[in-house]
Order: sequence, then structure tokens, then C-alpha cells
Amino acid sequence: MTKRLNVGITYFIVVLLTLLLRVASALDIYSALGVEDADALFTCVVQIAIFGFASVFGYCLSARKRGESAKVVASDFGVRKVSWKNWLLIVPMCVFAIAVSSGISLVWQLALRMLGFTHISSSTDYSSVGVLFKELFLVAVLPGVFEEVAHRGLIYAGYKESKWKFVLVSALLFSLMHQNIVQTGYTFFFGATIALMMYYTGSIWPGIALHIANNGFSVISGYIDQNGGAFSFIATIQNWFYSSTLGLLVGALLVIICAGLLVLFFFLMRKNCVKEERISQVPFALSDDDVTPIHKDIPFILTVAVGIVATLFSFVWGMTR
Repeated sequence: MTKRLNVGITYFIVVLLTLLLRVASALDIYSALGVEDADALFTCVVQIAIFGFASVFGYCLSARKRGESAKVVASDFGVRKVSWKNWLLIVPMCVFAIAVSSGISLVWQLALRMLGFTHISSSTDYSSVGVLFKELFLVAVLPGVFEEVAHRGLIYAGYKESKWKFVLVSALLFSLMHQNIVQTGYTFFFGATIALMMYYTGSIWPGIALHIANNGFSVISGYIDQNGGAFSFIATIQNWFYSSTLGLLVGALLVIICAGLLVLFFFLMRKNCVKEERISQVPFALSDDDVTPIHKDIPFILTVAVGIVATLFSFVWGMTR
């Protein structure tokens, strides 16, 4: 079995298992079984058991038959060091990416509301600092690590020789994996950004760092918005951006500036990686190993189909509630 087919089948199984658990959660099966914190259990099972264990285990089963060592598998998943020069770029890039992602999310939600979609999100009740740390673990740390293993590491193992396909496939599958129309817009951008980081550095660590930072920022923003305290001025600034015409204009300008800086820093990152002889001088050059056209990649097509159906269902559900 080729690596591409191995990745495709494994990822398809991961998506199906995730969908089944989402259905069980929607039907309140966990609560019926007496589980006190059903959402926490769902998150832990999906992140650790499915995105983490199932992704790696499914790939390793075939890798073993191919005679590949643990070191080769780790390399396939992008477990490698990142140069300090690239880390100096990655840190500000995280800030730029979060800003652009927030802007895309706002525009996407406004577009959905204009279409009559009302079920945007449900907010967490941050009644204590304990809830904050719990949410940081469930929403930032677990997804930041294990979603990257499945949606960048596993996909990288099968598509890293395809280069530009890796970025697009990873972004599309990551977006559809959420099976939630509200998250589709910004998660595609976010997935493409992280995949491009991984393509240039060959490492999964920058994506993990950005993913944790992005989700952590969302959690902390929600906590500050509800509790204020010494950081109440941040909530005031956020409300000004969202509630006034001038704030929206300033916010849009900042998002555009951050997008431009993100592109600039990607050029600098690519320059570093060319010097390290990690990538070709030709941007997104095709590889001789890229022998499977997307339209003949059956597991990929099936996975996309399942993701589209689930996402459209979430859209219809939100329109009728």
C-alpha cells in the first residue's frame, strides 16, 4: 500500500469515527449514560483517541509492512527541529495569522446572518479561573496538538511530495473536519496558513504553536469579556471594533496590514528554507513522486463528500432553529 493510499484510508476512518461521536453527542447519548461532563469527554475522546492515536496507529500499520522505522514515521509526520531563524519569523506570524483569522471569522458570520443563519455559537460560562484553565486545556492544548497530528502530520505524510496539493488538501480537509458551517471560512485560511508553515519548515511544531495560540486567544478573550477585572479595557476595545463604524474600518485596515505582513514573512521563511536546501528554488514545483491526480484519489474524494454533507447539514440545522 502506498503512503498516499495509507493516509487516505486512515484519514477517512478518522473522519467517520469523529462524525459518529458527533451524532452521539447531538443525541445526548453521553448524558443518558450518566456522564457528568459530556462535552469534556467528547473532546478528550475525539482529540486523543481518534485524531491522535487512530491517525498514528492507522499509518503505522501500513508503514510497518513497508519496513519503515519509527524514525521514518516520525519524519513523515514532520517531527523535526525548526531553525531559530524560522522561529523568529513564526512568533510574529502567529499574531498576524490570528488577526486575519479573526477578521475572516467576523465577515463569515455576518454573511451567514444575512442569509438567515441564526445558530452561530454557544458561549462558555466562565464562572471561575478553574473553568478558564479547563477550557484552555480542552479547547487550546488538546486540539493544538492532536488536530495537528491528524490534519497536518498525517496529511503531510501522504502529500508532502505533492507540495502545493498538501497545502490545499490540508486546508480543505481541516475546514470540512469541523463539520460546522460557522467555522468553515476561517478554518480554511487557518489550515492553509499552518500547512504552508509546515511545507516550508518540514516541521509540525510551528503549526502546533500557532494552533494553541489561536485557540487560547479565543478562550482568554471569552473569559475577559465575561469577567473583565484588570483586563476589562481589552473587552472595551474589542466591543469598539465590533460595534462602531470607525472601529470596523480600523479593524479592517489592521487585518489588511496583518495579511500583507503575513505574506511578507512567508517570503522570508521560504528564503530561509531555500538556503537550508529543504525546498526547491521553484515555488511549489511538482515532484516526480506526485503520480496520483486528485480526481483519482478515491479516499480523498469520499472524505470531502462526507465533510460537505455534514457541513451542509449544520447549515440547514442553523437555518431552521
